[in-house]
Amino acid sequence: MLRLGFIAALGLTVAACTGGGGTSDNAADNAAAVNDSAAIGNTAAATATPTGPLDVWVGKHPSEKVDGLTFLAQPRVKAAVAAVPDAKVRDFVLGYNGPDAPIVKKDGRVLAWGCEKHNCGYHNWSISITPDGSSAEVCFYQNDAKPDGSSTWYVAAGKTEQRPGNCPSE
Repeated sequence: MLRLGFIAALGLTVAACTGGGGTSDNAADNAAAVNDSAAIGNTAAATATPTGPLDVWVGKHPSEKVDGLTFLAQPRVKAAVAAVPDAKVRDFVLGYNGPDAPIVKKDGRVLAWGCEKHNCGYHNWSISITPDGSSAEVCFYQNDAKPDGSSTWYVAAGKTEQRPGNCPSE
């Protein structure tokens, strides 16, 4: 109630300062405009977490929540994983059931890692993403014969690269 009174008073002040003539119609219109601006501001505040820097997860596990979201549920991270063309890889990363490591910052990027329960050396993933989410790479490793083969990296522009070793955790 106090907030509405403040918004109405602010609207009247805006009307007076803009030469609105002091009519109740202009004051009401201005108060409504201020109220609409406040609502937009609240919407922006409510979505601040999905658009904030991803490095707030550094030191936390991918399954831990920050402001109600896990790292993998963060829209920019989900979008990075969704860009992987292989549905099996997408499902593995987003639905992993095993251990994970605390998220680290490496070379200016946020790095998250997880693996398959009881099979970490042979089946794991990582996501390397800039703190603003503008650039991401997703790593997938599955090799039932050896834990030190090559991993598949899904990088920019839909390209795929093979790199030596497991997906990095640090």
